Amino acid sequence: MTGLAAHGGWSVVVLAGGVVLAVWLRRLVLAAVLAAALVVVAGLVPVLRPGSPAGGPLAAGAPVPAAYRPWIVRAGSQCPDITPALLAAQLAQESGFNPAARSAVGAMGIAQFMPDTWPSWAMDADGDGVASAWSPPDAITAQGRFMCALAAAARAGRNAGRIRGDVPALALAGYNAGPGAVQAAGGIPAISETRTYVSRITALTAVYADPSHL
Repeated sequence: MTGLAAHGGWSVVVLAGGVVLAVWLRRLVLAAVLAAALVVVAGLVPVLRPGSPAGGPLAAGAPVPAAYRPWIVRAGSQCPDITPALLAAQLAQESGFNPAARSAVGAMGIAQFMPDTWPSWAMDADGDGVASAWSPPDAITAQGRFMCALAAAARAGRNAGRIRGDVPALALAGYNAGPGAVQAAGGIPAISETRTYVSRITALTAVYADPSHL
């Protein structure tokens, strides 16, 4: 048994087999998600230095639909803490890049904005005259703006000693649980869904920055 299999047990073996099968079937988004789960289960989630940007540029071979790539690159260039690779990983986790996705609680579109959150960040990025959460260009651009605002709030809170943690991870937690929950917890809230969300996206970011992680 390899060291990797010994560390994660049969879950690692099954996930590794799933990644290989998904790549063979050319299901690259599924392969990326399984790779992220493999990294988490195996205990190989990269540890980011405090204040360091997560991921980096979107790699040429990253498993991202071509139509969304320029919007992700643009949205991930609005602030230093939020990178294209991080936004791509977040979109994969949120909707699997499905612009028609709707959650059981009403989250909308590729970036899964809630109806009461969307108006604060809505913008007509594609110039069609409508700012819509169902439009990938509009939603991805708004996602980048929202994440940058969350990162700025996290950095300010950390500098003031009110919260602790890595800025991109805190921004992800705010996106999932709300910035109030992050402030109240003084860091990533002890909410299972939120902690899993942050861990999966942090791991998956490495795939979008360097597809050799698949």
